[in-house]
Amino acid sequence: MTTMRIADSLKRFLRPVYWWYHRQWEHHLERKRRLRKWREIVFPLGQKVYLIGTPSHDNLGDSAIVLAQKAFLKSCGWEEDRIVELTDEDYARDWERIRKWVPKNGFIAQLGGGHLGNQWRNEENLHRRQVSAFAKNRNVIFPQTICYLPGEDGDAEGKASTEVYDGRKKLTMVAREKQSYDIMTSLYPNTRVLLTPDIVLSASMDTFGAKQKRREGVLLCLRSDKERSLPVEERENLEEMLRSKGIAFGYTDMYSGQKVTKQSREMQVREKMEELASARLVITDRLHGMVFCALAGTPCIAMSSSNHKVRGTYEWISYLPYVRYAKTPEEVERYLPELLAMENCRYDNAPLRPWFDKLAEVVRKDAHN
Repeated sequence: MTTMRIADSLKRFLRPVYWWYHRQWEHHLERKRRLRKWREIVFPLGQKVYLIGTPSHDNLGDSAIVLAQKAFLKSCGWEEDRIVELTDEDYARDWERIRKWVPKNGFIAQLGGGHLGNQWRNEENLHRRQVSAFAKNRNVIFPQTICYLPGEDGDAEGKASTEVYDGRKKLTMVAREKQSYDIMTSLYPNTRVLLTPDIVLSASMDTFGAKQKRREGVLLCLRSDKERSLPVEERENLEEMLRSKGIAFGYTDMYSGQKVTKQSREMQVREKMEELASARLVITDRLHGMVFCALAGTPCIAMSSSNHKVRGTYEWISYLPYVRYAKTPEEVERYLPELLAMENCRYDNAPLRPWFDKLAEVVRKDAHN
């Protein structure tokens, strides 16, 4: 009995001691983590370019944008150790420190994509925060789709966005399709706006380390999120049409099903691109499903999503004979024989280079002034 009382007394005494030391250890690790992050942002001394909020979610189109944007920055003269990537987890944990640690000569290269507007609020807020926090820094928002869904909320958010984006002398906004360009120039007449294709179209399969594959079968790469516009009945009709023609098909999506890290990003994007490169034909309503096919030389029929970005991006690459845009399943059926017969297709972005050159000129000028 005495031994048990002594043991209980020791436990009561040692438990708070243990937790005190545990908390001290956690504080120590957190201080070390913050020190590493500070060094990453500040050193080496001199001008650097910052990509803030790179995604860890499993949408591989967004991951491809990060890789292509980094490659584009390198082509503009930025060395690897001058490109600082801060992930969405860094942003969530350390935003107040990041905004203090990024120097005034830091060049902010905001991520391209389809985030501007009231459809993807977290991403839109990230862009607004960077513009406001780094008002004295050179700041470029890489090619973006902007879309304010109709209704009071869309109108109100569009007006609110002008307070953030309009009149910023050190900000350049880049639209990735004509409709987005028209919206931006209308909402933000006092801010420089460029028109440039999706940044992934400036890349090639080599950018992602992807290889050509033996082609067979048809892949359906269709949305299931809030940008989905193809009704279930039309999707079923599409599948039945393929079956009636004896065309074997499978399913894929632009999601990896797992978290994306800095270390795994290139591998995951490469695997998805090679999957699409292994098909004889891809039918997709995903913008980067279409873009991956363009880079891979995979015949592709693109269909619209709930906004203008797929159609607008297709207009850039409509010169590619192996990519077609269909408004209805009937048009998909009409394009099938032509595209299934195509072989040895190759991506050539020469018609797009003048547009990328304009962006490169701004990046070089802004980054080194």
